[in-house]
Amino acid sequence: MIKSIITYSNCELEKNRILKENKNKAVVYRWTNNVNQKTYIGSSVNFSVRLYKYYSVKHLMKHNTAIHNALLKYGHSNFTLDIIEYCEGVDPIIREQYYLDLLRPEYNILEQAGSSLGFKHSEETLEFFKNNRKVSEETRKNLSLAATGRILTEEDKKKISSSRQGIKLSDETRAKISAAAISLKGVPVIIKNIITLEVIEYTSLTEVAKAIGVSRTAVKKAIISEKPIKKIYCCIASHKK
Repeated sequence: MIKSIITYSNCELEKNRILKENKNKAVVYRWTNNVNQKTYIGSSVNFSVRLYKYYSVKHLMKHNTAIHNALLKYGHSNFTLDIIEYCEGVDPIIREQYYLDLLRPEYNILEQAGSSLGFKHSEETLEFFKNNRKVSEETRKNLSLAATGRILTEEDKKKISSSRQGIKLSDETRAKISAAAISLKGVPVIIKNIITLEVIEYTSLTEVAKAIGVSRTAVKKAIISEKPIKKIYCCIASHKK
């Protein structure tokens, strides 16, 4: 039998107190179902972050584990939360493993702390991961459209714009992109057909793009990266006036 540092007997009514008293703390904790007395042992380096997930219905529904399902089924009001140990200067995972071996909690499917080895997701969870992966693949495809050397349709542009929402560039990256765009504005461009060796000079990026059937952005990117476009043409910016 172990003695807890703090015990919260009604996790619904004491939610605010639990969050306040355990903010940013590394802990080993135990959930106890007051109905059937089954328990779960866990640990966290920042318990306040973990607690917000435990109190999120959306998060609980996404994770098909015994403790998540139990919290959804019985509600937080039917659970007691014990802070078994505050881990200052100690790895919480190591301490969690100690209590897992000692107490053998019923809701812990895994015998090794911090491991998912041997855990099998439900069909619903696997379907969720599958759908998320499909979205990710589609997003990557949309983001690559501008670099394929093709002329983009309005639909393609909308897809790319949507995919890029939420992507944050560093100030340094923004500065480089801006400088590259400015330096190429209104600059003549020389293209060389690496198969026929034909060399032609055009007055602008737009003129080049129209001539070889690609987007202006693709031409600019080829110049900056110094890589062939459409695997046929080498493009360089001509700064002669």
